[in-house]
Amino acid sequence: MSVEEVKMSEDKIGAFKKIRAAICHNCPFCKQARNNPKSTIGKMLHHKLHADHCPMWKAEQEVYGKEE
Repeated sequence: MSVEEVKMSEDKIGAFKKIRAAICHNCPFCKQARNNPKSTIGKMLHHKLHADHCPMWKAEQEVYGKEE
């Protein structure tokens, strides 16, 4: 990916999406889930029901990058 493509993709992320991503990124439950995906809270938040339908979680994945 070239520098121009990266810059364009960053410019396409709107302010509202960045706010939703920041809420998730700073949420203590979501932090715990990202740091410990095998924990109970991690399993619940990584579950397809949550991961596919939570707008904050989706925005966080788009803005900060998907987890491995």
